[in-house]
Amino acid sequence: MPDSRTASWGSEPWCAELAAQWAQRLNRTSYVPMARESLENRLCELAGEIVDGLRTPGETERTGERIGEQLVRLNATGEESLARSLDLLCRALLPAPSDESVRQVFSLLTSVASGYAAANRATVLDQQENLRRAILRSKLDSEYRLRASQDRFHEVFRTTPVGMGICDGEGAFLDVNETLESLLGYSGEELRSRTLAELFHPDETDFLANTYAELLRGTRDELRERRNLLRADGGKAWTRVSLATLRDGEDIPGRFVVMVEDLRELSYLQERLQHQTLHDAITGLPNRQHFRSRLETALAGFPSTDRLTLYQLRLDGFELINEGLGYEVGDEIVRTVANRLQGLVEDEDGLVARIGGTEFAVLVRQDRYTPEISEFAEVINKELDEPIYIGGNGLAPTASIGVIQRAVGDREPADMMWAAEVALRGAEQAGKRQWALFDPLRAPSERSDARLAAVMPGALELGEFQVRYRPWVSLLEGSLLAVEVRLSWQPSGHDELDHDECLRLAERSGITLSLRDWMLRTAWTQLGEWHAQGLCPQLVAGLSPNQSRDPDLVAVVRDLVDGGALDAGWLRLCVSMKALMSSGGEARDNVTTLAGTGVQTAAHEFSGAPSELRFLREFPTYAALLAPDVVRLVGECAGEEETPEARALAGVIPLARDCGVPVAASGVSTERQVRWWREAGCEIASGPYYGTPLDAVGMTELLRSGVPPYGLAG
Repeated sequence: MPDSRTASWGSEPWCAELAAQWAQRLNRTSYVPMARESLENRLCELAGEIVDGLRTPGETERTGERIGEQLVRLNATGEESLARSLDLLCRALLPAPSDESVRQVFSLLTSVASGYAAANRATVLDQQENLRRAILRSKLDSEYRLRASQDRFHEVFRTTPVGMGICDGEGAFLDVNETLESLLGYSGEELRSRTLAELFHPDETDFLANTYAELLRGTRDELRERRNLLRADGGKAWTRVSLATLRDGEDIPGRFVVMVEDLRELSYLQERLQHQTLHDAITGLPNRQHFRSRLETALAGFPSTDRLTLYQLRLDGFELINEGLGYEVGDEIVRTVANRLQGLVEDEDGLVARIGGTEFAVLVRQDRYTPEISEFAEVINKELDEPIYIGGNGLAPTASIGVIQRAVGDREPADMMWAAEVALRGAEQAGKRQWALFDPLRAPSERSDARLAAVMPGALELGEFQVRYRPWVSLLEGSLLAVEVRLSWQPSGHDELDHDECLRLAERSGITLSLRDWMLRTAWTQLGEWHAQGLCPQLVAGLSPNQSRDPDLVAVVRDLVDGGALDAGWLRLCVSMKALMSSGGEARDNVTTLAGTGVQTAAHEFSGAPSELRFLREFPTYAALLAPDVVRLVGECAGEEETPEARALAGVIPLARDCGVPVAASGVSTERQVRWWREAGCEIASGPYYGTPLDAVGMTELLRSGVPPYGLAG
């Protein structure tokens, strides 16, 4: 069959050219998911097959069908893909056709079309079959999920602890579960003969009807309300009612699902939790928060002329009971005290609360029969005097009592509780089993002290405290023996506070130890600077009782003196005699341990008691500083040296000296006092007579001058 006109068929350039033109036409008429180069390679192969089919007798038709099938597999199925492919093949295969070649070519092209159509039809049928199977599977899955969902719903409906029901659009019950029957006390048949509205209070039927309408219109998604539903026995059930729509196959709301949760147990738990929040766990009494709320209610609700009396009690020395007998015994005593206090106000318009560990508050509304303050305070003490027998031990804790009485219109709750606390502190200062009435004249100073104590930590952090120095003078030689470090603080809007005031407020604020450590570091650094300049005084630092008994005192002092240029012997610490005489022994241990480090200690607040003299004899002590009250008494007796007080004081000094300890008097303010103390045998003095405490610059100038301060020798 080949002749000169078909000699170029099947050559590599011919096939490549045909494939390039073919790929271009197919890409314009359909989406073939192949890269252009890959498509041309594949079409080049098809061109070769076409030539082979034309040259092989009997293979023309089969080759055409196969080519058509391959075009479908290539996804060349666009609307013009076949026509353009046939046109291209005709042009390529019939450049100068003969009768025989035309017959063969058209036979091939017919076969191509036939194969193309058959393959395309098979592909469509396969796609339709796959689609049919997918739809069938989807339908079966949907029916299965629907049945499973319905089964789960019915299981939940039957077993849930929440009452459930199905209602029609009018609220009539179509179905209910056993939980709803049990919750409301109706049988299922009784509920199915009622509507949801009949379970609500009659006043709420309009509200429920409006809710139905909103749910059916789709303007509301659900209802969740806490309501009292009517039970079959006429009672009420406190519940949470939830109402939502159920939609049919066309997504049209037509029914309601009702869920009813029993809130009675939850309400009980909430009441218990609220009670526990507002009441003390041990005694069951109102706590501070609840007491203050009740006090606010009384002040807001009672006539302004009514009078209220607030007694605030704190049990004395209760830590001894806890530590000696155990906390269980302590708790039992607290419960007993609470019961006895409640018994005292049974016939009164009153309230008892536990507002702290061992603190109680008794609020009484005064009337013509209510005992007066002194009488009622004594009644409280007598009631507590009755022994409490626990484990064979009769225990009778005493209490200190602070009292405030005010007209309802005169005070805020915070003011009354603050005033009662102030009065209580006054009673405790007077001793055990005492009561004290709030003194309004002390209110300004108490508030001022409280404010200053509150801002002290911040003042220390901001560097508002200053260190001053005052001389210690030898009454025998008139020389300067040492400098004593003193604190000073100038709060904003307040007079400058001296050393004793700073220590007193520091005890209330809780910074007494940090203030001590800062004072010692600052003064020790300054002492090092003086020694570097050739000025070599001793440094004396006085400590409060809490500072003296601090278990960390020795460690603080060691950190201060170890590794420095100065010897520890240049530091002399004055330890509180009150702390040394108290139980526990921490202050005595500190004195003994400090002596081993080379730091000398003195005892201040010395009053001449036999126990104090014994301490001076047994412990290493540099000096004994007389208590400020003793020095003040001498000042009051100045000019009357033969009074019994003066003779008694003069007799104390030889006793201390017999223990081998020199005596020092601080706070000396006049020349007469200087002479009296020197003649009485006192060896060291300090105080206003020798000038006010100086800052570091002023004390440096004094030390450099070598001139004793004014009146130094007295």
